[in-house]
Amino acid sequence: MPGTPRTAMDELLTALETAFEEADYEVSETSANRDRVRVTILDDEASAEKLRSLTYDVVDESDVLGLNVTTESLDNDGVVTVVSFRYRG
Repeated sequence: MPGTPRTAMDELLTALETAFEEADYEVSETSANRDRVRVTILDDEASAEKLRSLTYDVVDESDVLGLNVTTESLDNDGVVTVVSFRYRG
């Protein structure tokens, strides 16, 4: 929405999306629910270690709690990789 000020969480989500896309991952969605961050990647074989590293390049490790990289099915329409964590920043 034009004129709506960006929050720190908006900036974090944008930075994560940019970092993943610059590493040649296709980001389907970024979202936050309170302090829980979720990034959906359209790659069922994405490297969990690389995604963790990219996340820590954007977010200080001390601000991340419970970083998890998993795969999820999309209503019988493929599999995605999901990066999620609690943001303590």
